[in-house]
Amino acid sequence: MLNFSPYRDFWLRLSLSVLLAFFFVFLGSDVLSETVKGKYFVADMLSGFSLTFITTSLINIITSFLDVQYPWNKYLATRLIYQLIAAVVIPAIFVLAFMYTYLIVMLGFKKEEVQFFNTEFPISILFIVFWNVVYVGYFFYRESKKSNRELLLLKEQLFTLQNVKTGSDVIPTLPEKNIADTKEEETDFTEIVNTAKIKILVAVSGSKNIPIPVETIAYFYKDGNYTTLKTFQSETYLLNHSLDELMKLLEETLFFRANRQFIISLKACHFFTNEENGKLQVHLTPEYDDDVIISQKRAPAFKEWLNK
Repeated sequence: MLNFSPYRDFWLRLSLSVLLAFFFVFLGSDVLSETVKGKYFVADMLSGFSLTFITTSLINIITSFLDVQYPWNKYLATRLIYQLIAAVVIPAIFVLAFMYTYLIVMLGFKKEEVQFFNTEFPISILFIVFWNVVYVGYFFYRESKKSNRELLLLKEQLFTLQNVKTGSDVIPTLPEKNIADTKEEETDFTEIVNTAKIKILVAVSGSKNIPIPVETIAYFYKDGNYTTLKTFQSETYLLNHSLDELMKLLEETLFFRANRQFIISLKACHFFTNEENGKLQVHLTPEYDDDVIISQKRAPAFKEWLNK
């Protein structure tokens, strides 16, 4: 069974059919009131509306089917041929047959008495082409939105810490944990876990596996829901590990948990200054845009860490 969904533009096609019915009925008419009072006004309106709605619906179904079977971005030449035949030529033949049946067979006009084939029909062809262009444009608009969503998802996954290596051993990636939203002063980062300390982080960028020596990392920081590392070369990588998880894997003599937002490398500490209430402000290299503050509670541990 073919799996495709027509474009959801029912109300647009309905409104457009009404407008085009009026357009074709009044086309070439000098006195609008006489046209409205004419013998075939209602019949012409209904036939014009029906023709437009059926034609646009036909183009809708054909185009949405071809979008699935022969998308433009994969089968450009083939799709162009099929689109012209199925969504332009066939609807044009339908319009011609419909109006011939209505004007010649049902109303009994002679062909030379009917202006439709010389005036309205060429305009109908232009409209059919225009409606095809609308759907083609909408196809690429949807593909662009889809690509943007995929790019955003890929960006979230790129540079993800896939494996953590210690020599020849591999420690599996740890699951992300929810971090309680506690006050910085009430948080204790001094937990020590007997875990083999990492030497290299392996990040992934597309199909590339990028080994990042720990000694080249200046600091880690939280950026929204993600953890970011920055190297001394000012390169940044997104990680799916929390700072708590990283502290269990990093050498505590080389890295210090400054606060809930930061893990800093000893070599990245350019200098620090005393702030009010016993807090410290650490100035990093490479520079970070915001202030990196160490609480009064963590200040003694930081100074002790510097002297190790």
